[in-house]
Amino acid sequence: MYETFTLRQLVAGKIQGYSWPCEDPRKVVCIVHGIGEYGGRFDRVAERFRQQKIASLALDLRGHGDSVGKKGHCAPRSEVLADIDALLEYASDLYPQKDIVLYGHSMGGNIVLDYRGRGTFNDRPSAYIISAPWVRLVRPVPAALYKLVKLISRIAPSFTISSEVNESTLGHPQSVKPYKDNPMVHNRISALCAVDGFEIGLRLEEGTQEDNGKASAIPALLMHGDADKICSIEGSRRIAKRMTEKGDAVTYIEWPGLYHEIHNGNADSRGDEVIAKMIAWMAAL
Repeated sequence: MYETFTLRQLVAGKIQGYSWPCEDPRKVVCIVHGIGEYGGRFDRVAERFRQQKIASLALDLRGHGDSVGKKGHCAPRSEVLADIDALLEYASDLYPQKDIVLYGHSMGGNIVLDYRGRGTFNDRPSAYIISAPWVRLVRPVPAALYKLVKLISRIAPSFTISSEVNESTLGHPQSVKPYKDNPMVHNRISALCAVDGFEIGLRLEEGTQEDNGKASAIPALLMHGDADKICSIEGSRRIAKRMTEKGDAVTYIEWPGLYHEIHNGNADSRGDEVIAKMIAWMAAL
């Protein structure tokens, strides 16, 4: 079970943090969650890490969990990246001289890919793990609707719309639940958060997002389930291909039949094989 702490104290509120401590860990994993959830939902994954002498830290992104902001308003991206700065600094202070792995899932995968390219401390992690990143969606947003959302993002950036998710498409019921009945989970996304995610995802896919090159030689594990009904695997395929052609240190794995939350598996798997793969990959570094 996790411990909680305040990662950042801001004028308008705080950024909530979670810790799964481990004495003299082999690695320290910093977790960035997806839209609508919160850092504590990775308790099962972090406990498996802890069993292997891997400590974990997570945050509630702004607009999520117990962190500052209107529910779903995880924006602007510059402030979100600053929160990742704080998470990495906290990890470095808490576990000096230990290798840090930055791990992002779904929207968190979009954020971590973005951070890998232009984050203030993007050369500090010893490795990156990106899981089912939001690069493009399985069901594209109609052009007219996206145009409207983009207009709203300029006029009322914190205006939220529904991001309803069918929990049966996330993973194994025993691993996913409680989801909709969890008071820390919500189904909102703000207009600016949506536009940031869509446009940065597109630029990541096309290779036009800002990249200072400082993290290109740092090992990255990019994974996606081919039964993901939320974030399209084609986005991950294109990013993996581009990274490989560029000479980046990337390992790309597709998981047959696994849903969006690959760490939670599918109707038949609880995702233990994915967690084991992350542990083995980190151990081999």
